[in-house]
Amino acid sequence: MGDAILYIAMFSASVLSGVLGVGVAFAAVPILGIAGMDLVNGIQPIALFLNGVTALFSAISFSREGFVDWRRSYQLAIVASIFSPLGAMAAEWVPEADLWGVYFFAVLVVAYLLLSNRATTKQGLPFEVVLLTSAPVSAVSGMLGVGPGFLLVPIMIFVGFSPRSAAAMNAVAVTPSSFLSLIPHLGHPSVDVGAVLPLVLACAGGAFLGGYLSSTRISEIALRRLFAVVILALSVYKSVSLEGAHLLQAHNYGGCTEEVGWATPQERRLCQD
Repeated sequence: MGDAILYIAMFSASVLSGVLGVGVAFAAVPILGIAGMDLVNGIQPIALFLNGVTALFSAISFSREGFVDWRRSYQLAIVASIFSPLGAMAAEWVPEADLWGVYFFAVLVVAYLLLSNRATTKQGLPFEVVLLTSAPVSAVSGMLGVGPGFLLVPIMIFVGFSPRSAAAMNAVAVTPSSFLSLIPHLGHPSVDVGAVLPLVLACAGGAFLGGYLSSTRISEIALRRLFAVVILALSVYKSVSLEGAHLLQAHNYGGCTEEVGWATPQERRLCQD
């Protein structure tokens, strides 16, 4: 993939992530994988860093328009920063079949809730419900290698927060957990800072623009629908990648190759077991 195409792809993905208030890692991993980067020492640290950058600049845009509830955002940030890494560590011991079953069921429920006509102008349930829910959501998201916002934001919308407020709070909450997740990679990254800097600038600008568009130009109904579409698209991608790991396992009789560099830890483990 040429550098210009890579920057355009990441900028576009960052605009979308900024609109939704989530980090760009959901798109960065497959895009950087196509670019041929090494997964563990290249793609993962870059994707995590870009996730934090895009969440931060999205949060700045939402904050400028007054959509961030800082007290609640900090509470969510603390929970996500604790349970997302715990979920990632627990991934080695959780049966993936059970985990994926729960995840896809949750996705269908969330998509239904987002596409329903439930009014979101008033908070219907206390924030403590969201805070309690954010712990298992963050843990499951950490296990699956997806950001907690893809499930947490729809839950916040369902309990009564507006899509903009939910996206704004999630953007703040995701920022510290993304940077903290970089810690295991600090000892052995193989990242060319000079090559990554243009990516960082493109993603920061895209996320800032996305947050601005979400705050001022996109209707709340459109935000709800966009979230449902992105969640379903992410689920399709994860289904295809999981099936790809199964097929590669069968083809290699238990071997594992670089072809599964785009997969999550659970999916790669299928090729190693």
